[in-house]
This record gives sequence, C-alpha cells and structure tokens, in this order.
Amino acid sequence: MCAIVLSGSTMEFAVLGPLHVSAEARPLPLGAGKQRTLLAELICHRGRAVSSSTLIEALWGQSPPRTATDNLRLYVHQLRRTLGPDRITRTSTGYVLSIHPGELDAGRFETLAEQGGTALAAGDHERAAALLRESLDLWRGPAYAGLNLTTGLREHAHRLEEERLTALENRIEADLARGMHAACVAELIGLVAEHPLRERSRMQLMLALARSGRQAEALATYQDARRVFAAELGLDPGAELRHLHQAILTGTLPVDPSTVSSGDVSPAQLPTDISDFTGRDDHLAELTDLLGKEPPPGPGPVRVCVITGMGGVGKTTLAVHAAHQVARHYPDGQLHANLHGAEASLADPSQVLAGFLTALGAPRSTLPETTEERAAFFRSLLAGRRMLIVLDNAASEQQVRPLLPGTPGCAVIVTSRSRLNGLSVANLIELSVLLPKQAVQLLSRIAGAGRVAAEPKAAAEIVRLSDHIPLAVRVAGARLAARPQWSLTRLAGQLTDERRRLDQFATGDLAVRASLALSYVGLDHVTRRAFRLLGSLDVPEFAGWVAGALLDLPVAAGEELVEALVDTQLVLISGTDSAGQPRYRFHDLVRLYARERSGLEDEPETVAEALGRAFGAWLALAERATERVQGTSSAIIHGTAPRWNSPDGAPWEGVAEQDPMAWFDTERTALIASILQACSRGLTEVAWDTACCVERYFDVSGQFDDWRALHERVLEACRKAGNRLGEAMILRGLTHATTWMETGGAMAAQYDGAEQLIAMFAELGEERGLADAYVLRAWGEAARGDMAQGLRSGQIALRLAEGSGHMSGQARAHVCMAVTYGPREIRMAIVHLLKALPLAEKLGNPRFEATTLQFLGLAHAHAREFEAGLEYLVRALAIYRQFRDPLLEAMGLVALAKLYGVARDPRARAAAEAAEALSRSHHLAHHRADALWVLGDVDLAEGRFGEAVTHLEESVRLWRTRGWQDFLAGALSSLADAYTAAGDLAAAAGARREVDALTGTASDSTSQSTQS
Repeated sequence: MCAIVLSGSTMEFAVLGPLHVSAEARPLPLGAGKQRTLLAELICHRGRAVSSSTLIEALWGQSPPRTATDNLRLYVHQLRRTLGPDRITRTSTGYVLSIHPGELDAGRFETLAEQGGTALAAGDHERAAALLRESLDLWRGPAYAGLNLTTGLREHAHRLEEERLTALENRIEADLARGMHAACVAELIGLVAEHPLRERSRMQLMLALARSGRQAEALATYQDARRVFAAELGLDPGAELRHLHQAILTGTLPVDPSTVSSGDVSPAQLPTDISDFTGRDDHLAELTDLLGKEPPPGPGPVRVCVITGMGGVGKTTLAVHAAHQVARHYPDGQLHANLHGAEASLADPSQVLAGFLTALGAPRSTLPETTEERAAFFRSLLAGRRMLIVLDNAASEQQVRPLLPGTPGCAVIVTSRSRLNGLSVANLIELSVLLPKQAVQLLSRIAGAGRVAAEPKAAAEIVRLSDHIPLAVRVAGARLAARPQWSLTRLAGQLTDERRRLDQFATGDLAVRASLALSYVGLDHVTRRAFRLLGSLDVPEFAGWVAGALLDLPVAAGEELVEALVDTQLVLISGTDSAGQPRYRFHDLVRLYARERSGLEDEPETVAEALGRAFGAWLALAERATERVQGTSSAIIHGTAPRWNSPDGAPWEGVAEQDPMAWFDTERTALIASILQACSRGLTEVAWDTACCVERYFDVSGQFDDWRALHERVLEACRKAGNRLGEAMILRGLTHATTWMETGGAMAAQYDGAEQLIAMFAELGEERGLADAYVLRAWGEAARGDMAQGLRSGQIALRLAEGSGHMSGQARAHVCMAVTYGPREIRMAIVHLLKALPLAEKLGNPRFEATTLQFLGLAHAHAREFEAGLEYLVRALAIYRQFRDPLLEAMGLVALAKLYGVARDPRARAAAEAAEALSRSHHLAHHRADALWVLGDVDLAEGRFGEAVTHLEESVRLWRTRGWQDFLAGALSSLADAYTAAGDLAAAAGARREVDALTGTASDSTSQSTQS
C-alpha cells in the first residue's frame, strides 16, 4: 500500500537523472511505469494544467484502450495517495501538479546556472565557477533517465541537456580565466569527443592546450575540427575558431588575464583638480558619501554615478573634483577617458579598453581583438581590485557598458549630456545652473574678489546675462582677468546686446557657442529644426505640442522632438500643468544660440510660416477655452486668422476644454508673449483675436492691469496696421478692463469709448458689436447722470441685439435699461430685470445670472421689499463665491451691505467692511467707494462722526475719479451730514454747495453699479 504524505510536507522532485521523489528526505514509491510517466508529464508542465487527452496520449499513444479515462483517474488517485491529497488538483482545463519553489532539481539548476552566467559576464570568475559547479552537481545522469519518453518529455530533456552543456562550458570558461588551463584539458578532450560539433568546446580545448605549452596539440585540434565539420556539415569552422587558430599559429594569442598581476600597476589618470571649484556642495556631498564608503561584502552591483546636464553646466568639473576627493579610497588606481560623446567622432569603446588594459599592465600586442573580449579581459583584471573610473562626456549607454567593471569593489563616475536612463544601476545627478550667489562667487574667484566687490551691481548683471551657466561665468571672469583695466560695468554693457552676446562669451579655448554646438550637431535634421524654431518664439515656457505646430507635425511627434531636446539638455523641463503634462523652457543663452542657427539655416519665410502656425494653435486652443469661461457677456466675435490643428486629426485640446481656467493659468505668460510677438511681426489678425479670447479669463480672475496693458499694446498694433475690426474689438475689451480699475479712469469715460465703438462697428456692419457698444454708452450716460439718454441707448442696444440674435446683448440691454429707470421708476426697473433673468439662465452664464439677481435684490430693497431682496442677494452671492472671483464677491457684498443699510439692519457694517477690504486688496475702486459710503452712513447712524467723516471723504475721493455723478452727489450729501454732526459747519456748507451743483444737472437716480 502506498504511504500517505501530508500536503504541507517538504518534498523534492528530481528529474536530472532517474525520476525520484522524496518527502522529508525519505524516498516515496512511485508505482509502475505508466504511473511514473504520468508524474513525469505533470512535472514537465510545472504548475500548468495538463488536459486528460494529452495525458492519455502520453500514456497510450494514438491507440488508447476504452478504459483509458478510468485508468487515468486511477493513476491520479494513486499519485495523490503518495504525494498528498492537495498536490494534484483538477481544474476545468486538466490536472495540475503543485511544486513549490526550490522543490524541483531542474528549477534549482536553471537558477544557479543563470546566476553563474551573470557572474561570468561581470568578470567575477571565482563566484561564477562556484555557482556553476553547484548547478552541475545536481545532475545524476540524463534527464528523465529510465522512462519511456513521450514527445513532451523528450523535448524537455533535450532542452535541459543543452542548458547543462552551456553551464559546463561557462564553468570551464571561468576556470580558464582563473588560470586552470592544464586542469581543464582532460575534461575538455572528453567533452569534445562526446560533442564534436560544439565550436565553443573546441575553442576552449585549443586555448587550454596553447596556454599549457601544448601549441602543437592545439593546432591539431583545429585540424580535426576542420575534418569533422567538413565531413558532417560540409562547412569550415566559424570565424572565432579560425581567428584563435591564427593567433596560436602566429604567436599573437591574447594575454592570459590570470598572468597579469593585480599589484603590478596602479594607474593615476585623473586630470588636474579645479582650483576655483564653486558651489555644488550638495552634489559633491552626495558623490563623496556614495563613493567614499567601503563596498558591502559579497556580490553586488557596481557603484555607477551619472552626472548629467547641459553643455557648460560644470559636469566635468564636479566629476574630477569629486574623484580627487575620494581617490584615496581606491588604492589600486584611477582610470580616466574622454568619450567625446558630444562630438562628431565618438570614442570607440574598443580603443578606450585598449588604453585601460595597457595602463593596467597588459602588453598591447597581446590584447584581444573584439570589444567583447577586451571588455571581459578588463573585468577580469579588475576583479578583486578597488579602482575608480571616470568616463567623461559619454554619448550613450552602449558606449559606456563595455567600460564598466564587474565587481563592487570598483566605482564609476560618468558625465553625459544625456541621462543614460538605460544604466539601471546608475545614481543620477542632474546639474542645473548655479544659484546667483554662487555664480557671483565663481566670477569673484576668477576675476578677482576686489574688482567684484567694488561693482556688485555690475557683477550681478554679468552673471544674470551669463544665465548663471558656469562656463559662461568662467569665460566672463577670464576675460576680465585678462583685461585688468576693464570695469565690470563695461563688460556688462557689452553683454546687453543680444546679437553679440554669444561672441562675448569666448576666450582662449573656452566658448559657450562651441559647447552648445557640440550638442546641436549631434541631433538629427528634424530635431535640429525643432530646436531652431522653438528658439524663435518669445515665450518664456511652452508645452510639447508647440513643436508640432511649428513643424506642422502631429502633436505626439512634436512632443517626442521636445523630449529629444530635453535628453540632450538643450531644453529644460520647467514644471507641469494642471493635467500633469510637462512644460519646457530654454536657458537664455541656449535660446540665443537657437536663433543664431535659425538665422543661418532657415529662410525668413519658413520661420514666419512656423510662427504663424504656433500663434494659430494658441488661438485655436484659446478659442475653445474661452467658450467655456463664464466671463464678460459681450458677443464673441472672431477674425479671419488661420487656426492650426494637429495634421493627424488627433484631439489635443485636453485641459483647454476640460478645465479652461486651469489651462489659461498655465498658458497665461505664453499667450501674452505670443500675442505681443505676433504684433511685433505685423500679424495683428491673430494677435487681436487671441487677445480677445483671453478677456474672459482676465475678467474672471480679476487681472485688470494685465488686461489693460496687453490690450493697449495690441490696440496700437491694430491702429498701425489699419486693422479696423481688431481695433474695434480690442477697444471694446479695453473699455471693459478699465471700468473697474482704481487707476483706470472714470466709469463715465465709457461714453467716449462707446462713441468710437458705435462708429467703428457701424462702419464694419457688425450688429452684435454695435449692440455691445450701445450698452457701454448707456452705462456711460447713466454715470454722467443723463438717464433719459441712457434709456434710449439701452433701447437701441436691445433692438440691435434682438435683430442679430445676440442673446447676451439682449440681457445686458435689459439690465442697463433697469439701471436708467432706477428708484424713480422701480417697478419698470424690476420688469426689465425679470426679462433679463431668464435670458441669463438660458445663456448658461451663472455669473451674469448672479449679476441680474443682485440688481433684483437691490431693486426690491428700494421698493422696501426686504425679504425678497435678501433672497435674491443671497442667491447671487452664493453663485459669486463658487467662482472665487474677487470682483464678483465684492459686488455681492456691497449689494448686501446696501440692502442691510436701507433696512437699518445692523449686519450692514460687517458686509460693508468685508466688501471694502476685498475691494481694496484687488484695487476695485468702484466697489470700494460704494462700501465706504455704506460704512460712512452706518457710522453716522451709530454716532461715530469722526469715523463717518473718514470713510465718506475717501468714498467721495474715489467717486470723483469714477465720474458717476449720482453716486458722488449721494456720498457728498452723506459727508455734509457727517461734517454737520462733527461740528465742521464750513465743510458741511461746501459739500452741500457741490451737491447742489451736481443735482442741478443730474437725475435723482440712486442706481447701483455692477459689471456690465
């Protein structure tokens, strides 16, 4: 009876010889031949399900008995009794044998053989030999010996045998590298006799014989190979075997690594240390901490540090300085090679290895011929030694890999303009430019501390114009040192001229231009073109799609080109946008070099077309984004500037559509710069259209200063170019922008701007723009106190908006008409506001909806319907706060304060104080004047006469700049009351005289302001 084994027991399955299974070192009975074949077939599949049909065919071939299925179940049952009930399970696809890690001798063999091969490739021959010998000791005979092999078992056995022979050859190679030539001869003779067609075994036998002083036998082995290969294959021996035969024949056999003494030579090849090394303290500490430690005992990876950065940033300086700092920890010496990675002619790793090997004592005449052989020889010589290797200016991982040692006692410092991400064992240090203080310190050390200290401002300007790049600072310092009569101010003045700046950064064999050229010439044609065209843009930073627009390529292709420039350190990653996509930028000197190359290589028409596509791409994106921003309600009117879209039709709008405000936040500086560059190149059509697309963003985010500054520049360009539609559109936006600004002039000045716009839009036949212009005029007329004319302008605006289908124009016309009716005809005002509200809701513009609600709230307050008014105002303020817009929130708070004030509600003070603080911090003069007026009235009611005077005087001052006569008259009237209460009767009389003068021409409106 078969023994039952618990499923949790430790078991061993052995197939490298006769099939054998044991539990707790106790052999298990496996039954008759078919049961053993069944077990072998399940082992062969190692944890994978084997179907019943496959097993039946393996046991009985193509003619199974009728009882085959029942017999199979019986065999499985018997195996389960032997192995344990949980070892063999039945799934929907067949039977599975569970073998735990380490239980199968074939698995252990493969792991050990792989580890040994890795150690052999790394040059650790002692460890390789030990691991490979351990793997081979697991073999007890041919795999699956004694079984009637099925097709699957036969294939598995053949593969295992091939792996055994490879492991054996690897072990012999490790022994030969350790100098055990004579000891391997007998084993190799037997191996060649057993496998006469394996060239590697014959090569090993020839090498062992030759290095044992048996050259004649080695040559005879080659002749035997020729005879056997010709007879069996009809072929000559391979190239490697022929080369080895020739080397033995001519006495040029490569030197035996084991005969080169590890203590014979200690090379010291490091370049001279840098005397004026400056900055980089953190990076230097990182390098010295890593490289100055004893390596951990036993096997492990080689310590490789890669220093990367743009040309001239100081990679070599840091590498050499750090190498000198840690050199004492590497008593076997230091090797150094310049790999010329940024030059047209790269250093050949094979030649570099030749130099290293000869420096380590190997005669040049006996060096191996191939790079692979030299690399293996190099690793062999360094095994067990402590040596530091500096590989400067590497081009790629492929160039570096053959030059790496194989054991952890050595260390490597690599510098490269590429990141060399493929060196997985590398510790990466990315160098950027120096900090301003460090750059000044470097300039001081080179040019002289006294001169720099005497002209600190000029020194700061020199390093700024040097872009804080160490090479540029070093060149500037060297020029000053060579010209002691020069002042720093003189050099700073010379560097100011962008056209000649790169010329100034050259002295002796140091030149920024030459350093950048090394990176540039290594690029392919398309990437060089992308570099030149990107440099032609004035934008401080950009997204990857910009390269696609410049070259008229798919967006993805453009992004790949920018990443290629990042890899060569010609472009920097400056951050990421809200969607996590990278943003890029140039160093100023790199941008100048790109423009210089463009001027030499590109036709002006080519550059103009490329820039036009980029500007058109920004316009296309801004156009999509602005449609989703709830800003000004003016009509969106576009021009004829061409838009650019990705040629492959792939969607690329991304965050511009999904989160337009975030996109505008990211692209803001690039948009402004591109608009101004378009103006400078006479491309006013794309400039004004893009500028108008940014208006809503400026409005919502409260960036009125930037809005005004940009529009003033674009307006000047449009007028110069005679672009009438652009002039009209920009003037309309500029009028909006200056309405609420403390320094932007009076709201009544809208009238003058509106008159120009009416004439221009009428000339252009643009009714939507004309409707907007009449709304602006209506506001200006209301501000001047001419309510009747304001009403007529609003009515004209309404007719034009209705005729052109301009829904937001209709809503705005109703609002401005309500303002002109004011408290004198409050019910008519409410009628128009109730007409505006559903239009605002239909537009899907919650900001304008909230504005209408605010006016309704104030109108009901004037009608003494405080509960209805408060409900409207609370709804409006809730919407305002969703947008986190300071202008809107200030408007809502002022309106709430006014309602509380009219209702004599004590909450008026808190609302007014909050509105005043918010308006003051964002320079919103109109709403601050309003809030101060409410505060003054509250102070007056509470008997705080001094505070009332202070608040009302400031309100009056602001209203004078605004030019809204009703508001100025109302604030002056309150101020007169405050003067009277405070006892200053003369001041009160003066204020009342001014009120009389204003109300003599002004209407009796107390209408409230808001954003039009």
